[in-house]
Amino acid sequence: TADQRTVTGTLPLTPIQQWFFAQESAEPHYFNQSVMLHRAEGFQVAALQQAVAKVMEHHDALRIVFRHTEHGYVAYNRGLKEGELYSLDIVDLTDMSEQASVATVIEDRANAIQGSMDIENGPLMRLGLFRCADGDHLLMAIHHLVIDGISWRIVLEDIAEGYEQA
Repeated sequence: TADQRTVTGTLPLTPIQQWFFAQESAEPHYFNQSVMLHRAEGFQVAALQQAVAKVMEHHDALRIVFRHTEHGYVAYNRGLKEGELYSLDIVDLTDMSEQASVATVIEDRANAIQGSMDIENGPLMRLGLFRCADGDHLLMAIHHLVIDGISWRIVLEDIAEGYEQA
């Protein structure tokens, strides 16, 4: 039986994380993957927050931050009470009638959300909920150091299931 307790503390870097930091990127904070979901009937914010909080609790890797030390970066898995687990920006665009303007606002805010990652302090999961006349659009951006294509499938399934339960 696998231990299900919350994982916290310093962790060794994975080989891909070692490779990433060896590149010495000028913008290490801005290397994320994102998805935009649409729900015509809108999202219930409380249910969404509850589902995402449970996913952050269950998937320890999503709470990792990367601290720069004199010997390079180290991974640190934050506990559930160590700072913000994720961020959620809610933008109400329901009164905007011109579709081109709505798209521009969403693009600008989505870029700002993705550009606001901070690998040393977190959180490395940032959400933007855009309330529009055609329903809600939910941006989910997660730094690539803590998620990959396979993990996305699992995280999205868990959020969907948690949302339905909430």
